Amino acid sequence: MTKHLWIRAAICAAGAMSLQAAAWAQATPASATLNKPGRIVVTVPPGGGIDTIARRLATKVAAAMGQPVIVENRPGASGVLGVDNIVRSAPDGSSLILAAGSTITVLPHLMKKLPYDATNDLTPIAQIGVTPLVMLVNADNPSKTVGEFVAAAKARPGTMSYGSYGNGTLGHLIGEAFKHAAGVDLVHVPYKGCAAAINDLIGGQVSAVVCDIGSSAAFLQPGSRLRGLAITGTGRVAAFPAIPNFPEAGYPTLGPLVGWLGIFGPAHMPKPLVDALTADFANAMKTDDMRTALAQIGYDIGDPDRARFTRTVRDDTVLWGKLIQSIGGIAVE
Repeated sequence: MTKHLWIRAAICAAGAMSLQAAAWAQATPASATLNKPGRIVVTVPPGGGIDTIARRLATKVAAAMGQPVIVENRPGASGVLGVDNIVRSAPDGSSLILAAGSTITVLPHLMKKLPYDATNDLTPIAQIGVTPLVMLVNADNPSKTVGEFVAAAKARPGTMSYGSYGNGTLGHLIGEAFKHAAGVDLVHVPYKGCAAAINDLIGGQVSAVVCDIGSSAAFLQPGSRLRGLAITGTGRVAAFPAIPNFPEAGYPTLGPLVGWLGIFGPAHMPKPLVDALTADFANAMKTDDMRTALAQIGYDIGDPDRARFTRTVRDDTVLWGKLIQSIGGIAVE
């Protein structure tokens, strides 16, 4: 997407935007562009994988926007602070957020009160990446398959456990969904991140761990201390083709339970502007360095079609809501 398409999008959008945005249409065609720097908010501290992805995206779309694009870190409150900031921003394309799918589709079912409606107060723009989660056991564990792990858990109800990277995380929800689907009694042990959970799994303090594939990859190499029993999704991870997915292991309800990253803007963004943004992010994701950066944190390139991404957001919101209800609900204050 070239700068000129941004110009056309801004001019077409002027009638539906704020007075500030309408000023774009009064500029000459050669200079009609964003009249202030753009920003991409992330809900994590600087330095992590998602922050790195945001900074790469910001660099790539800055030329199309005709302005610098900065990354603004707003961690805290499980992502609520960052999302709320974007919801309250002008719908002029200058304020966007790179958010994890769980922040958008899961959190509304876990928190009693949110200062926004994630379904109606945000505009889905582009799905950036998709990642499965994996159930891990110690390499010394006699269970080589999900079926063997379930049999062991049923033989000793209440004595086995699984760790996740925190209450209300996808690892926690998938662990509970697995318990429900398999009919086993596992004790949940929440940790502050996958690294701590994996460390205790290696040390034998927990029976299994459910983490994202990116955090687990270094421990799944040949000769590693851990073994992957199954992954969510409906395919297999190219780097670890021997690990089956949960549907293959007999648990189809766990197939759709994947994580993703997406770009969102505030509600009421004009369609021409959204279309221009979607095209620019899709072009950025086609580059080899973007694909490599995503792969390094366990993500595949997301679906560039905005209509399908919008449906994914809507369908996942319903899916996670039903799952949380089916397992008796989980509250996160």
